[in-house]
Amino acid sequence: MGLFSMKSGSIRAVAGRSPAADPRAVADYLSGAGLEDKAMVDTEGNIVAVQGIPRRWLTGLTEVVETSRGKTPGIRFVSPLGFQKIRDNAAAHLKSGSQQAEIKLAGNVTVDYVLEGAVLANASDIYLDLRRDGAVLSHRVWGQVTQVETMTLEMGRSVARGLFSKADNAQWQEKAPCDCSFSYRTEQGRHYRVRCNSLPDIRGQSLSCRVRDPAFVLPLSEAGYSAHQRDLIRRICRAPGGLIIVSGETNSGKSTSLAGLMLDAPRRERMIEIADPVEVEMEHCTHVEIDHYRENAREYFSSVLAATVRQNPDSLVLGEIRDEDTAQAAQSMAIQGKRVYSSLHTQSCVAAIPRLMNLGVDPHLLSLREFCAGIINQNLVPVVCRNCGLDRHPDPEQQARYAGLFGEDIRFINPEGCDDCVAGVTGQTLVAEVYPLYLDNKRAHQMIARQELWQLASYMQEEFQIQSKQAHARDKVLAGTIDPAMTEAIIGEWTPPGTPEEVARG
Repeated sequence: MGLFSMKSGSIRAVAGRSPAADPRAVADYLSGAGLEDKAMVDTEGNIVAVQGIPRRWLTGLTEVVETSRGKTPGIRFVSPLGFQKIRDNAAAHLKSGSQQAEIKLAGNVTVDYVLEGAVLANASDIYLDLRRDGAVLSHRVWGQVTQVETMTLEMGRSVARGLFSKADNAQWQEKAPCDCSFSYRTEQGRHYRVRCNSLPDIRGQSLSCRVRDPAFVLPLSEAGYSAHQRDLIRRICRAPGGLIIVSGETNSGKSTSLAGLMLDAPRRERMIEIADPVEVEMEHCTHVEIDHYRENAREYFSSVLAATVRQNPDSLVLGEIRDEDTAQAAQSMAIQGKRVYSSLHTQSCVAAIPRLMNLGVDPHLLSLREFCAGIINQNLVPVVCRNCGLDRHPDPEQQARYAGLFGEDIRFINPEGCDDCVAGVTGQTLVAEVYPLYLDNKRAHQMIARQELWQLASYMQEEFQIQSKQAHARDKVLAGTIDPAMTEAIIGEWTPPGTPEEVARG
């Protein structure tokens, strides 16, 4: 199928065919109607338009084509990426500078489509994988990664460049890791923050973009903590100072829970957040964004910390303790008696102690009750669809195993899904454990000082009736909320309750 360009400055038949409609009249109509990047006419005289355009908007274009060729044109609707693919096929025949500018503009339209699509799908992440023979666009929705579109390699590169072009002073580099962040406003006026990372692959590049609504904060009461855990968290946050750590793996909801803690902070106190990037904005908090990839990044970070001290905040929020610089910042503020909220990548509460030591935090400080108020560790687990969830595991052996662990009244995710879910999932809930170190006056800090961390989990569970992460997850499996097989893949193999192995998992 031949196509011709609609820009008034670049009207030309392509594929060696004559247009079946007056190209100048078509271009003038599209320009006047603002449809230049949403509709075109092929060389057969039929209209190709982006999905979502009201048919009435094409009435005038239909009349223009009909006047030119004496026959009512057909109308074919395609997705924005499909529309771009058609333009790319035609682009092989377009050589002029004005036509190349048109292709570049279409690439920017495609970037907006990618971002709009992620927002509409409630995606937390966008993935764009560029390979030797093409590109694949995927979404992460409720923890599940699903493929959305395939496209040409050149279109994938155009989207990658377009994403980085939305950030100030950022440029996508194909041969080196690079990061950027920017604000994005949808056509409906909703504001989002997007953080992009690009990583070279032996076959091309992989891009990952986190999409966050800075106005959305999930209250702790709705996050999935048990009533006992919420009570412990509130008591930790009433400590006059010290570290309050939310730990977990990647995509475990740490930032969301950290925002929930910030939401519950007393309004009579002054709070400052330093993050890279700032993901949530709150009226009662001063937000400072740090770019760790800028020139003289360490010096700039040090100057921000010095200014923060002069601001005399009651609480400091460090988006993440990720390196020695942020670890030293957390240590410095905590020993001054400030309350310091932050996140940390670990798989358990106990593992946070050696992780902080590895990042340079003084082991003697970690053994002080006043230094570390408490640690939260969590994972996000998919919620089983109530409509299509399975009553039995497809594998009889696995069904027998899970029935022995939990009984027969359990539910599993149906990967086929239904109209009410995404691949059998309707959301996510967290499974967690909480160590209120500030509340302990006995042995916990002695164990930390002697690095007897293998005993710490058992002691905390006995002294404060703390649920291990497995015990918290078990309650949700028995309630039919989460799939025991999927949960096991996230938090580790199930062990019978009360066994030494289960207790040691604390």
